[in-house]
Amino acid sequence: MSYCHPCDRWFDTYHAYNQHVQNSDSHQGGGIEWECEVCDRTFTTERARLQHYSHAAGHPYCVSCDRIFRNDNNLTQHLHSKAHNGNSIQCPFCKRSFTTASGVTIHLESGTCTSGLNRTKINAIVQQLDRNHVITRPMLTMPGYDNVEPIATELAWNGYGYQCYICTKAFQYLYALNNHLKSPVHQQDMYRCPKSSCGRTYKVLSGLVQHVESESCGIMRFMHVQQQARNGIQNMVGKMIAG
Repeated sequence: MSYCHPCDRWFDTYHAYNQHVQNSDSHQGGGIEWECEVCDRTFTTERARLQHYSHAAGHPYCVSCDRIFRNDNNLTQHLHSKAHNGNSIQCPFCKRSFTTASGVTIHLESGTCTSGLNRTKINAIVQQLDRNHVITRPMLTMPGYDNVEPIATELAWNGYGYQCYICTKAFQYLYALNNHLKSPVHQQDMYRCPKSSCGRTYKVLSGLVQHVESESCGIMRFMHVQQQARNGIQNMVGKMIAG
């Protein structure tokens, strides 16, 4: 049912409400016009416009925040943000709070957690769990290669900067080059979407988690991902593998 605030009337369908707004004398002529940001329709009251936002198809509107968004994807991101979910997920080790499962995964991959976990260790854990390569891709490197951490020395100086031996990008400082080498930028895409028709791949687990959270492939609902993550990253990964 749809409600007309200015007239204090209920209508059985949005079509009936829309006809009322277009034809009723109480909604015609004079005064300030409130324009819909999506379809350019105008209304004689702001309440009428908000009612329109709430019921019209193709209008990405958050009722609780009274905000209209450019597209459904932006609205979805907003609904999944801290504004609606708070910091409801704790790191199981250091107890820091995060808004999403991907947020706590990024935290663990960064190596800043007191647990001592980092991207390399998380990759090894996931590989042990995913024996049938549901979410991981068979690596083209020798076993144990991922445990080798490349370190640049002063020999990387080329006269102008410290140069990466892989991509030839130069850095002003040696520590910046080593941070570059430690990042996943030159790694193979280890992870893949478990939905065979998708084909998307990712270098890090957090990238895959963000993809699943987006619900674009329908693998898991956003809130289901968060629920599983509260029981630990391994539990969440196990659910993605099991499908």
